[in-house]
Amino acid sequence: MAGSDSMSKIMIPLTNIDLIDKTLEYVDSYLLGFKSFSVNLPNYFELDELEILVNKIKENKKEVFITINKNMFSKDLPELEKFLERIENLNINGICFYDISVLSIMKRKGFKTPLIWNQEHFTTNYLTINYWLENAVKTCFLSNEITYDEIKDIKDKTDAKLMIQAFGYVPMFLSKRPLVTNYINCFNLYDDSKIYYMEKNNEKYPLRELDGNFECYNSKILNSLEKIKKLNLDYIYLNSFLIDEDNFIKVLSNLKNNKFNEIFKLYKEELGFLEQKTVYRVKDL
Repeated sequence: MAGSDSMSKIMIPLTNIDLIDKTLEYVDSYLLGFKSFSVNLPNYFELDELEILVNKIKENKKEVFITINKNMFSKDLPELEKFLERIENLNINGICFYDISVLSIMKRKGFKTPLIWNQEHFTTNYLTINYWLENAVKTCFLSNEITYDEIKDIKDKTDAKLMIQAFGYVPMFLSKRPLVTNYINCFNLYDDSKIYYMEKNNEKYPLRELDGNFECYNSKILNSLEKIKKLNLDYIYLNSFLIDEDNFIKVLSNLKNNKFNEIFKLYKEELGFLEQKTVYRVKDL
């Protein structure tokens, strides 16, 4: 079903306008973040900047998506509606959404911009995906907590277009609490770093606190590109967060030419949960 008739398109987050020219020959789609409503992206833009970037991407005949993946509060809804009105006029390829308020507003206003269901840890099975297919959502951004066989099963049992991350640091969890700031203040520390690290069992987990959101990422750089490409899903997403830009472009270049050994020289193969079943049970007392 999904992805059966064409090769996977390559999607990356856009960190700056210069990256468009540097990656045009390797990339099909760009994912943009809005400062007020996006999380877990390398960079976020104001609305006026977004419009400039969208127009430049479209001029170069590439696809452009905007992610709105923050949990919304009631106070956010008026601004969210105004934002969606502006986005509707940009004629982009889709909005990746987390909060159901996005879908509700889009339906009520009769907006036509395609929607991508992107609830991260919840996008794990074809039954729920097919439910969303009946409710104006044609694309799903799959969770990274499912196995290769589970992804194949989803692909075989849904007509939805499918996206998945196959490279880069993977978001583990998000908090609205300023956990780093609280820690620093509790111990009277001073630190103006933009990136922090939590160490556990000899693993270092990148942390970031930005615009009131606390983000925690996996300790290893996911590199399942070779295996994921064999699935021929509709989109493969590469996250450039904390990745050297020159190396990131080398990865994109080698991916286009299927030179996976060259990619592995830069970043070793790391499959995450692709070959590890995520089965949990309550421990007996």
